[in-house]
Amino acid sequence: MKKIFLLFLIKFSLIAFGQKRLSINEIMNNYPFNKTTKVKIISYNTDFVSEFPIPLPPVGKNVDSAMIKKLIAEQTFPIKLEKILGKESLEGIEQTKTLNFKETFELSQLLYNTCGKFKNDMREANKCFFPRNAILFLDDNNKVFEILEICFECQGMRFNSEKSLEINGMCDSFYPRIEKIFRENGFQTKSNKSY
Repeated sequence: MKKIFLLFLIKFSLIAFGQKRLSINEIMNNYPFNKTTKVKIISYNTDFVSEFPIPLPPVGKNVDSAMIKKLIAEQTFPIKLEKILGKESLEGIEQTKTLNFKETFELSQLLYNTCGKFKNDMREANKCFFPRNAILFLDDNNKVFEILEICFECQGMRFNSEKSLEINGMCDSFYPRIEKIFRENGFQTKSNKSY
């Protein structure tokens, strides 16, 4: 009787706490993959420390108004990815790579089948969320219709819309594994400046 109870307990634990794996058909038949013809990974904003530009120096002894005007004219601002939605142009993106079918399949498995089915929102994170990497989903017209932004510095991610399948990225192996994909393709994943 003890053996039967023990087997029942093990099987129940595996079902209740095990990871729910999605089949490739389940992933590909749900948004955004059901509308996707091309997937790209990108990096951007690596020359910025945060979404806010560096403050201008105060006008004073060593700084005159002409210098301030020059600094303002040359000042650059971080890219907001929502501006590329519905467009073919990826202006301002520093690095981009179109994934082949095998890479897209591996990425989809990583996104949806890495962590367990129960979310653990108790994870400690920096909460800066100034992403420097993203996954772009393109449609039949070669236009971006969905964006998954990823911040490896605070380990956060966000889809542009609410329609996408939920990704549970709350396990220790998720962010290092997805960052490895970007790094293996020569992408920068963190700021290259510090102040």
